[in-house]
Parts: sequence; C-alpha cells; structure tokens
Amino acid sequence: MAGIVAYGAYIPWLRLERRLIAEAWGIPGVPGEIAVGNFDEDSITMAIEAGRDCILDDPVGVGGLYFASTSPPYAEKSCATTVASVLDLAQGSVTCDFGLSLSAGVSALVAAASAVDQGVAPSILVTAGECRLPETKTADEQTFGDGAGAVLVGNEDPIAEIEGVHTSYDEMVATWRLPGDRTVRDNSRFYTAKGYVPSLLAAFKGAAEAFGVAPGDIAKVVYPAPDFRAHGQVAKAMKLEPGQIQDALFAFVGGCGCAQPLMMLAGALEEAKPGDRILLAGAGDSFTVLLLEVTDRIADLPARRAIKGHIASKSMLPTYAKFLEYKEMLNTEEGESNSSMIQMWRDRRAVQPLYGKRCNSCETVYFPPRRLCPNCFAREDSEDVRLARKGTLFDFIDDNLYVSIEPPTTLTISDLDDGARIFMQMTDRGVGEVEIDMPVELTFRKIHDGGGFHNYFWKTRPVR
Repeated sequence: MAGIVAYGAYIPWLRLERRLIAEAWGIPGVPGEIAVGNFDEDSITMAIEAGRDCILDDPVGVGGLYFASTSPPYAEKSCATTVASVLDLAQGSVTCDFGLSLSAGVSALVAAASAVDQGVAPSILVTAGECRLPETKTADEQTFGDGAGAVLVGNEDPIAEIEGVHTSYDEMVATWRLPGDRTVRDNSRFYTAKGYVPSLLAAFKGAAEAFGVAPGDIAKVVYPAPDFRAHGQVAKAMKLEPGQIQDALFAFVGGCGCAQPLMMLAGALEEAKPGDRILLAGAGDSFTVLLLEVTDRIADLPARRAIKGHIASKSMLPTYAKFLEYKEMLNTEEGESNSSMIQMWRDRRAVQPLYGKRCNSCETVYFPPRRLCPNCFAREDSEDVRLARKGTLFDFIDDNLYVSIEPPTTLTISDLDDGARIFMQMTDRGVGEVEIDMPVELTFRKIHDGGGFHNYFWKTRPVR
C-alpha cells in the first residue's frame, strides 16, 4: 500500500490564554492557551500553509490535492481546487473535498492511499484545515483551536509505510451544525461516555487483532479527542505507557477538528526513528485506524517547521474581546468592498500561485505581469515565472486610514530572492517590530469579502 512521503503542519501565530476566556464569563478555567487564526485566515489559508510546509513549496511530482475540513469558507464550492491552484499543482491533478465529520482528515488520507495504489496519481497531497467556531461561555470555547496538517501520500521513498487499515462506525448525534448555524453544537458528556471512548477502544481492539500487534509493539499511539479528559481516559483504558501517548496539542493549540490527527501525526513523525510503529486513528461518527511503520528514509527528510517550529513562534492576544472580533462575533463596522469574478478568473495565475514575468532581454523579474518590461521597456519579450516566497523588506508604511480590524495596516515593498520587487500588505506582525532590511516571507491570506465571495492574495510577514 502507498505510504507517507512527507508531512507538514501549520499553527497560527496568535494565541489566547484560556484564563482570559474564563475571566470574561466568570467560569472555571483550565491552564494553557488556544491557537487563534488571524482575522485574515480561514481553513483554506491554513491548509495551504500546512501543504507548503509538507512539500517545502515544491509542487513538482504532486499529482493530486485532497482538502478536509468541517469549517470550509464555502458551503458550495470546491476548496481543494483553490488549495491546488495556490500550491501550483498541474491542472491535470486530481482534487477532492472531504468534510462533515471530524474523521474527514484521516478518511482523506486513506482515500489518497487507495487512489495512489490504483494509479489515479503518483502522489496526492492531503491537507486538513480547521477554524471551528464554538458557542460562547462553553467548555468548547476553551478547547477549540485553529490549525492545519498535511501529508504527502505516494509510493516513492516513503518515510512511513501503511501496513494496514481498520474501519468501523457508531452512529450518534454528538457534534453537529445545522444549515445556517455558525457555532458547533455538541453533547460532549454523553458522547464521551457512551460514544467516543467505547467506540474508539473497540476500533483499537479490532485493529490490533486485524494487524496482529500488541500494545507493546507500538512506539506511538496517535488519536484525537474531544478534550483533555477524554484523551486521558482512552490512554488509561489501553494501559499505554506515557512515552507511547502522542501529545494531543491541547495545552498550547487546542482541538483542531478533523485536522488534529494529521497535526498529531506530524508531531509523532518529528521524533520518530526507523522501525517505529505508529497507530493513527481518526474519530468522529466513523473510526479509522492505520498501522504505520517508519522507514530509514525519515532521516533524510529535509527540516520543516511542522509542530515544534510553529509552537515556538507565537504572539498572545491581549484580550478576549479581540478574539471575538477576529471570529466575527462582534458587530463591527467594516468598509464596503467589491470584486469582479471575471477579473479574478482572468488574473488567477498571478493571484493564486503568484506568477510574474522575467524579461528575456534584461532578465528583470517583475510583478504584476504586463506586456512591457519596466526596466528595458522590451515589448512582449518575457516568460512566466513563479515568484520566490522569501525576500527582504525594502520599505514600509503603517497606514491608519486603511479600514481594518487591526489598524494600522502595514503596507510593504519587498525585494524577493528572485529579484522581483512587490507591493503587499503585511500580517502577523507587532506594531513597532517592522524594520527595513528585515527578512520576510510570503503567506496566502484573505484580503476581503466582496462580490459575494472570498477574495484572497499574498501578504508578507516576518519570518517565523
């Protein structure tokens, strides 16, 4: 069966102490913090970041893109095609969207492995991103976090081979949203006691029997959970040693829905050694367990941010009110924006995978693409070029007149590593922390909502 060739993850730069949530409502709190997507982030942009981390911005050879989320920004429109376009996958790539269940991320992984085995594509990038919105003044508000995970599935040089897959299901109304609902509803206490714990334990037992393995044969057991307590209950019931339990990321990130298993898997692979066997589970209304064995190729995998790098890079939100504002839970006045679907379609190669031009006469790289070279004025003598994703800040201004949730808006001119000079907004920065000549990197973000749809483009940010 196809295996895992690479992994990646994304955790937002912003975090919120759970203490601030508890103090705002006068309710008991738990230690730690949750990861919070910036006002210009959603499940698409996070999945893109995880995908970039996985393939290290090199789409060559990737033949497909699967996207999983229970919180996609569109109720009807493929998000997988957007992610594939931004990552610059070939137009012949297979794409598919998965959702509606917290098990969607692992289900997408299994589907990708099956598709690769069937020859549908040589490799498929599986991404999962979540920005789930909890009801206020609930335990979920202190539990939910934002984040994304990604794995590249293929047959060539896998770092972890898939040795088996075991599936089951248990129908229960446990976590749900009705059409028109913004926030997630759940029946957490009943679901944990009568659904999640017994069903996941049964799935693990069935998988162990099918795979012919004992708990002592497993280096890491990776499984999501509704909360801290439920995760511990499963570990206790399985009699796992502390070293076998993969960190569920609740302390510093929170529960990231269907992305959580892929993020946890990235954390496990960060520390895995050749020969380690990993049990990976997806849990929702269906339960899927995979047995993985790490290969010698794990030692040759290039470094990436994954979990450790992203956790170490953060900034704390000052107030709970700011969290509500970023989640659009407050009635704030916004400027009117408009957009043209025709223009977005026409410019999609420049806007999404960020293609500029290289002049064939003087080799100047420039953006946006145009017929006339801005340096030597050669007419229609250029070729398309995918712009670099890193550079140096040439100049900037903090614009207090630009309508934004987080004023001032920092507008930047950056010199990219390929020589292109580009004008963009900056995100994920502290006011007063921006300096000329500082290294920057590009990140794909939401610009505004206009024309009845979401509008995205690239922004700069300080290197994390």
